[in-house]
Amino acid sequence: MQPGWWVGRSLLRCHFARLTSSSRVLLLCGRKKALTAVSVTAAQPTRFIRTEFHRRQDNNMSQTRDGWQTIGSYNVYTWSLSGVETCVVVKADDLKLAFDMGYSIPQSITCANVFITHGHLDHIGGVANHASKRGLFSMKKARYYVPPHLVDFLRIVTDASFAMAVTSEALEDANIVPFAVDDTVSLPGNYSMKAFPTVHRVPSQGYILYKSVKKLKAEYVGQPSAAIADLHRNNVDIHDIIKTPEIAYAGDTMIDVFLDPPTPDLLKVKLLITEVTFIDHSDKKDNVQLARDRGHTHLQEINDNAHLFKDVDHILMMHFSTKYSADFIQQHVAANIAPELKDKVLCATVAKERTS
Repeated sequence: MQPGWWVGRSLLRCHFARLTSSSRVLLLCGRKKALTAVSVTAAQPTRFIRTEFHRRQDNNMSQTRDGWQTIGSYNVYTWSLSGVETCVVVKADDLKLAFDMGYSIPQSITCANVFITHGHLDHIGGVANHASKRGLFSMKKARYYVPPHLVDFLRIVTDASFAMAVTSEALEDANIVPFAVDDTVSLPGNYSMKAFPTVHRVPSQGYILYKSVKKLKAEYVGQPSAAIADLHRNNVDIHDIIKTPEIAYAGDTMIDVFLDPPTPDLLKVKLLITEVTFIDHSDKKDNVQLARDRGHTHLQEINDNAHLFKDVDHILMMHFSTKYSADFIQQHVAANIAPELKDKVLCATVAKERTS
């Protein structure tokens, strides 16, 4: 018998033949040519898979479970191939939304709120397909928040898609919402979203997700609960509203957006999701300048400005050039990231892993 388990992209296999609980089993763990042999007792494989192997996986720069990355209190599914397609889904117990829709990945279909950064097709080309898929599953129309100058163009696309499909009513009069820099929209679960300008080859913007919570005002702290209840019944405002920047999504951008941030909150978020299209210097080109010429960011620029991210809890890097493999990205970033960022940085490579 030859049972096996998938853990992310890694296949664990054990061969059992008349084993007792004290017998030793050799597990081969890893992917492709990067295998590690681990000896455990016959009673331990499942425990090892669920605990020790996951612990070891968490030491890399991916932390992927079925493509999802758990980062703080959020789960993030980042499908991103530079120049090809990008869609990032963020969810929590009281939240689910998508950033960009270059490809309507299955994980995005239940997202009723989609925030588009700019007009390049690898970030906006999947909107009509996303709307159609939601209609197929009898979901209400999603809201697509887009930079105002793209509204008419995107409507032409969705209207043309409806004209071709005929039967896909979800594409008729798609809910495309103009959303300019500094605009704010309230979302379910005491969240809100605000747009900020980014620096790319075309007009572009990023988004900051905020969460608001009520906190008892200082003058009422320590008072008896009965007194607090009386104040509340008499409509006395006893709470302050604390608004916390949770997630920033920068989309495609140059490092300049961090050098001169349009809002201090950009560098105070719990999770920063940003592109790092180029990461190496191995092809003898000036890849830093190449990144700048194309409106993108190089890993070296992040390292050179590591101090800027001191108040950011986590940085999720994505949108890597198609010339890099998933393994190269993970290994190169782990080996070359600035020491002060090493415990903060994760890399999103699931799209590369599943399309290679």
